[in-house]
Amino acid sequence: MRTPIPAMRIGVTLAVVLSVLCSSAHAADNDRQYQVQAIEAVESCEALNAAVVKANRDDDWGALYGFSLYTMGYLTGINRLAFDTYDIAGRKNVKILMVWLQKYCAEHPKNSFDYALYQLVAELYPHRIQAAQ
Repeated sequence: MRTPIPAMRIGVTLAVVLSVLCSSAHAADNDRQYQVQAIEAVESCEALNAAVVKANRDDDWGALYGFSLYTMGYLTGINRLAFDTYDIAGRKNVKILMVWLQKYCAEHPKNSFDYALYQLVAELYPHRIQAAQ
């Protein structure tokens, strides 16, 4: 016959587990540093700016398409990991998001594209969809 586990012990165990899960949700080390997983083509705002110029000048949208795919993957990761978030983009489509990123990168060409995405998420977060409809 098994001995019942006291409710307090279950509560403490649950609190410890939740604490570990919540602290790891930041996906960074103790110094809040993390590795950006990106190919060189999508590392910087300068690269996005160059992709926009190439698309407009040469009608070559390949590089810009790469930024779009990277952005959608990034936002999907936010949807998967952010608390109380179903769709971080809210009602905005990929074109609107890419225009926002293009404007941001034109104003901040020395920033990494990762930081541009971070700023986009900060802008989107208050307007996110919190649950599936």
